[in-house]
Amino acid sequence: MKKLSLLLTALAAFLTFNSAAFAEIKTSSLAIAKTQSSGKLPKQCQQMFQKADKLIADAEKQPGTHTQIKQMKSKLTATKQQILKLDTQMQEKSCDKGLTALNQLEKKS
Repeated sequence: MKKLSLLLTALAAFLTFNSAAFAEIKTSSLAIAKTQSSGKLPKQCQQMFQKADKLIADAEKQPGTHTQIKQMKSKLTATKQQILKLDTQMQEKSCDKGLTALNQLEKKS
């Protein structure tokens, strides 16, 4: 339970960080160029979201986590929407960083 609680806290922090990072990207000069997203997420984005979904699903099974779960699901949905707005190259770069961060979170917990 403690391990999962730490992982939940870290995942929430990760999602919050990613939301802030995407807000910065959105307002940067990189976002001024028209995005050419194919609508299909790169492999690393699919892996990152699968990992985050699994962590949230595991957390849902633990008692006392339901208030955090709703907020985390909301942040994950917002992160997915923000990533879909990026061009493919930025999606890959962002998801590589996110996947690395999630892998490090798993190792620490």
